[in-house]
Amino acid sequence: ANDDKFYEALTQASKEVEILVASFHFGDEYQTKSNARQQTLARRAIDAGAKLVIGHHPHVRQEVERYKGGLIAYSLGNFVFDQDFSQETKQGTALEVSLSKTGKILDYQEQLVTIDKDFHPNISS
Repeated sequence: ANDDKFYEALTQASKEVEILVASFHFGDEYQTKSNARQQTLARRAIDAGAKLVIGHHPHVRQEVERYKGGLIAYSLGNFVFDQDFSQETKQGTALEVSLSKTGKILDYQEQLVTIDKDFHPNISS
């Protein structure tokens, strides 16, 4: 993301695939709201042609945002991890995204994932 060719690389990649998904290791640990840098990078990725941006690193769940036809999940939180010192670190998000045949994001569903005392994930129904 710090490379001068960040936008150009994503733009080129989007021309070579049906659906471009970008994944970023970004954000501030344990913060439940995305920061300005996350928002800038994720939105630039959508502007460059990504349809879906998935973030990870904060170890907690953050918001999901629709942006210019794309979808940004700033942080899905933990899925399987041994951080049991807070309720927030024992949760994650399973994200289900529905796409049209042309790659348009039609809808999405978030499902809460909770990590039990043995560090096993359980997806809420």
